[in-house]
Amino acid sequence: MIKLKDILTEVIVTTSEFDSVVNQAKKETGQNHKIPSKTKQMCKEVGKYKINVYDYKGNKSKKRDVKGLMYQYYAYVQGWGHGKFKGPSDWFLKGSKFDKILEWIYEHGYNRYFDYSYLKDHVTSDLQAAQIVSDIRPKSKDVEAAYYQAKSYYNAFGSSRNSGVFDQVVNKVDAWMKDNKVETL
Repeated sequence: MIKLKDILTEVIVTTSEFDSVVNQAKKETGQNHKIPSKTKQMCKEVGKYKINVYDYKGNKSKKRDVKGLMYQYYAYVQGWGHGKFKGPSDWFLKGSKFDKILEWIYEHGYNRYFDYSYLKDHVTSDLQAAQIVSDIRPKSKDVEAAYYQAKSYYNAFGSSRNSGVFDQVVNKVDAWMKDNKVETL
């Protein structure tokens, strides 16, 4: 359940603010973006399966821009598509050693731009849901329900299902299955 206290204290970062800071870092460091191609590819797959159109409850909403800099940077600093970052703080602990843009962002006090939990959770759940639905053909029959698909995915990686992100994954996979006329067992 979302509490009023959480809403009032959450950091909200707009795409234009984020792009402005990253472009300023790019300009001052002279370095191009180091988002790995595999990370970009994974983000594009979210768009391919149209997972980015679902909100946390699985309802259709304003789609998130999977080709946008903010979305791709959030996937990058969370470690999607590469093995450089293992935990939530690795992007500034390790990233500053090889990515001058991340170093600039951290050293200039803009690290809060990567703390927008709404987008962080959506990027994670979008990428996980896309990986789950990539193995399901539209109009398939006798497919396990979304909950069991997500549970199997989480178990394969030894991840905890005690989070709101797991619920988002289940809701997004379920919505995708309904929209693609997939029949469950």
